[in-house]
Amino acid sequence: MNPTCFIVLLCSVWLPAQSVPPAATPKFDVVSIKRCQPGAAHGGDSSPGRLYLGCALLADVDNTGVIQRAYNRYASGQLTSTQIIPIEGAPDWVHSETFEIDAKSEGHPSLLMMLGPMMQAILEDRFQLKIHRETRQGPVYELALGKGSPKVKPLQVGSCIPVLVGHPSPSLVSGQHYCRNMVSPRGAVDIEGGTLSMFAGLLGMALDRPVIDKTGITSYFEIHLKFSADDSPVARRTAGDLGAATAPDAPGIFQAIQEQLGLRLVPAKGPMDVLVIDHIERPSEN
Repeated sequence: MNPTCFIVLLCSVWLPAQSVPPAATPKFDVVSIKRCQPGAAHGGDSSPGRLYLGCALLADVDNTGVIQRAYNRYASGQLTSTQIIPIEGAPDWVHSETFEIDAKSEGHPSLLMMLGPMMQAILEDRFQLKIHRETRQGPVYELALGKGSPKVKPLQVGSCIPVLVGHPSPSLVSGQHYCRNMVSPRGAVDIEGGTLSMFAGLLGMALDRPVIDKTGITSYFEIHLKFSADDSPVARRTAGDLGAATAPDAPGIFQAIQEQLGLRLVPAKGPMDVLVIDHIERPSEN
């Protein structure tokens, strides 16, 4: 499983210390986990109060998967991060074996709450997962402005509703939809209502190191990037696994970013977060 311009008003209210205790994280009442047969199709059909992940990977080759969502992307029960960060220390089976997870709650927690904090509880209880997060200095790319103005299209007001990092998803009315941001292993990044910081996060899924936004621009845009997998290690490997080749005339990702968007990627050293798995076991099935 993977988000107009509007004003957010912030009001400051003084409250006595500890007058509002933190809300307890909902818990699943019933959890079923079964190991899938090799080659089984992925799928899922979740709804408020029920999380069904059909043959899901704990961590894919590009670091996406159950653990990434639980401890990074939706760690707070809402969109917590648009970055995909490396996962280290996992045994090989974490990257190859898939599991059918079917969990139900008597309440109606949101999908992001179930994918985040509630999934953490499943991983720590049933998979005996012990994990910690580190911040290190390492190789990164900085997303910087080119010589001219960026060639990105401002988002048309009302075309979609953006999901803000660290904020609950706004309610939708009839006819509205959330902005969609995605990266394709076939050599494309498509953003319908995202910031350049979100774009940088998606680029990190196609490259061999994190991308940090250094443009200083916070507006929302529509961004469509087409590139060859030739100089994109992750995209090249994933496309090969899928038997999917990019268009032969598509430029490499570095050239594409300059030509199509008026931006550039600059190699640098910078802070990078890493999820480190200290211990994990295959779950007992039920």
